[in-house]
Amino acid sequence: MMLGVPYTLKIISACKEAELPEPEIIKKEGGVQVTIFKAILPVELIAGGPMGGPMGGPIEKQSAFHSVSLSTRQVEVLEIIKANTKISRRKLAEQLSINVSAVQGHLDLLKEKGVLSRKGGTRGIWVILENN
Repeated sequence: MMLGVPYTLKIISACKEAELPEPEIIKKEGGVQVTIFKAILPVELIAGGPMGGPMGGPIEKQSAFHSVSLSTRQVEVLEIIKANTKISRRKLAEQLSINVSAVQGHLDLLKEKGVLSRKGGTRGIWVILENN
């Protein structure tokens, strides 16, 4: 079975969503070889640090919001929320071109880290906690 264009685009998109390098896709012997590369973790995570975190590992990032260990995607989420505190998870997913479940994962981690909270229910607002 030949791997079609929609499948290769889906693979590339999934790698981007997971913040992985672009996969290598090669026609080979009547088929297709796909190589998906893993993220390279910082040394401090490999040498006895916490494992099992989000793919790509956290990075130390000083931003206008705080100074805690955040992934690039989490910083993007915060920047979008700062511009629109009423944004829904669905709209965040659309802007980031990722699944709503992936957005939920980032939001949960940001809440756990004490960077973000939610005021009000479904029609509430996001609050970026500045005391970090």
